[in-house]
Amino acid sequence: MKKLGLILFFTGIFLFINLYGKLILSELTSDKKNMLQPPDFTEQNGSELPSDDAVSHMLGKSMDELLSIYGEPERIDPSSYDYQWWVYREDLSSYVQFGIFNSRVVTIFTAGEKVDVSPFHIGENYDEVIAQVPFSNEIALKVNNSSYQFELSEDELSEKPLVSVENGWAQLYFDKFTKELTAIRYLDNETIIKQRPYELIYSGEILTPRPLKEEQVAEIERADAEQILDLTNIMRKRHDLSIFTWNEEAAQVAYLHSKDMKEQNYFDHRSPKFGTLGDRLKYAKVSFKLAGENIAMNYTDAPAVVQGWMNSEGHRENILNLNFTELGVGVFEKYYTQNFISR
Repeated sequence: MKKLGLILFFTGIFLFINLYGKLILSELTSDKKNMLQPPDFTEQNGSELPSDDAVSHMLGKSMDELLSIYGEPERIDPSSYDYQWWVYREDLSSYVQFGIFNSRVVTIFTAGEKVDVSPFHIGENYDEVIAQVPFSNEIALKVNNSSYQFELSEDELSEKPLVSVENGWAQLYFDKFTKELTAIRYLDNETIIKQRPYELIYSGEILTPRPLKEEQVAEIERADAEQILDLTNIMRKRHDLSIFTWNEEAAQVAYLHSKDMKEQNYFDHRSPKFGTLGDRLKYAKVSFKLAGENIAMNYTDAPAVVQGWMNSEGHRENILNLNFTELGVGVFEKYYTQNFISR
């Protein structure tokens, strides 16, 4: 009989970011019409400009232009926001995802250190970036005849500020512990309004993604799990750690826990019905010497939740734990679970 190993999990520190719960929907009053615009990086005197090869230039480009430059993607993943992710992941240091909607690039996410994100640089310090382009906690934009204003909290301003770029916006992801730029998400106006990653005030029409069928939701959940594995491994590699291999049995345990939390309306490592992580792994006959778990809910997507985990001390410790070698991820309707295994 196999001896039950040590379980590492964090019952006191949970990631719970309810982006929609704090959404403010109201009409703009007259004193809101002159909303503060963020500076355009290209207008900063003495600042570096994007190179000709900068990935940000792909925002707004056609699908055919993307194919001519990057070739066929390794996989195509669905999303909750109308676009399809074209994922290029042959080399994790060059990892990039392009969101395609109506045959055009509407969003880009990259955490690859070799990807040209000029005028920014992966690994660049927060203070170095803000010295070139000041951040604002109020971001205004217009689409057709509608006006929108995002309001960023102090934490959001330090961890994921928003700046204007050619054809849209750059959401800069910073590591709160090292203050280094770890990833960038580019979005056009329509896409950032659909995602609503910050508190929103608007006047006019609110853009929302198209309703999804049940089978589409399941496909998105599987795609998010794959992306979480990739992005977690990027963080591991960046900290000179070996990357995780996929554990399908642990992934099934993780999925069932995410599903159970959603259906039974709780948020905890301990299931009222199925018990602790150790109980759930033992029941599924998953062997381990050491195991750990991260959970989160209501994040936008895989890139956002990995960023959230990396900026939370306990969850970060699991991701960067030298002893863990395998990972299973389960996503169910914006509930996310990572199960870490060492055999």
